Amino acid sequence: MAAQTLSVTDPKANNSAGINLSTATYTTMVSGAGNGLEYQWEGTSAVVLKYTGVGSASFTFTVPSPAGTGLAGIGSVPTPKVYSVATGEILYVPNADAFRDPTSGKVTFISNSSSCSALAIAQ
Repeated sequence: MAAQTLSVTDPKANNSAGINLSTATYTTMVSGAGNGLEYQWEGTSAVVLKYTGVGSASFTFTVPSPAGTGLAGIGSVPTPKVYSVATGEILYVPNADAFRDPTSGKVTFISNSSSCSALAIAQ
């Protein structure tokens, strides 16, 4: 299964006073490699990660290897960024250029639990 597209929520839409992160509509993730979520880097300011299971969960963001850098040739590849979120926590992660795939312009991440969900927030 491929990554699902995560829609971006605009806090300024419909004269909204903001986004209530406790009651917002999150996209539930399917755990495991090859699954996960993706969103357009351009126009997105942050992603909010939420975990409702027991213990903690990991959200792993892909850090693409820039084309033409020769990193693979010397056995060096960027390390994915992992965020750990405990039960009931909501974590705000600012959008980072390092997560953006230079070809597609998308950010992709996976989780290790189906009790994980995410919300992308527009600029």
